[in-house]
Amino acid sequence: MAARTGRVVKPAPPPAGANTRLKKKDATRQQLINATVDAIAVGGFADLTLSEVSRRAAVSRGLVNFHFASKNQLLVETLAFLTNEYLQSWQRAVDKAGASPAARLLGLVRNDFHPKVCNRKKVAVWFAFRGEAKSRPTYIDVCTKADDAFDRALERLCADILAEAGHGADPRRVATGLRAMIEGLWLEFLMSPHGLTREEALAVAGAYLVAVFPSHFEHSDFERQPSNGDEGDA
Repeated sequence: MAARTGRVVKPAPPPAGANTRLKKKDATRQQLINATVDAIAVGGFADLTLSEVSRRAAVSRGLVNFHFASKNQLLVETLAFLTNEYLQSWQRAVDKAGASPAARLLGLVRNDFHPKVCNRKKVAVWFAFRGEAKSRPTYIDVCTKADDAFDRALERLCADILAEAGHGADPRRVATGLRAMIEGLWLEFLMSPHGLTREEALAVAGAYLVAVFPSHFEHSDFERQPSNGDEGDA
């Protein structure tokens, strides 16, 4: 009838309180994911149970089961959250750095040692998931897309800087070396709480870039972290 008369039928408004319930549901799921991150950071996977997650989140075990059908689903979604969070953080850092390939690479590397990214809780959880990946292909599937995006961006930036410098080095090898160094520094930072600092780790990564790209970087580029008021976890 509406089509014949030309009247526009407006969709019915959502039930009262629907948006509030949806926001509450999302907030609870995030609360459980945060509790899972905390639990893994402290005890790894060996001691992780849904009961421990519910205790840390201060919610009932039944509420955990309502949002996540199994511990595996909770873990997969926790990894997906962390992966997406990291993806967005380095993409924002690169976008904010400007058009210069050197500035964009500097932004990417500084982001990898920012307190929000390089803190002992997050790094511990990353390596915990990495250790489980061999026996859990689902974890590899979650990370692959984000890892591929990072690798492509890193290699592209290295290629652009090498082209500007007229350098004949293989950008893939330069990018691989930088990524391996960053991950190694994360591990050293995690395993030596009173040794390697976040600032020193950044300086070490910077020394690599100064050696490879002397016309584009100086050691002073890596001496200080830009502060946004959030120092993250020590």
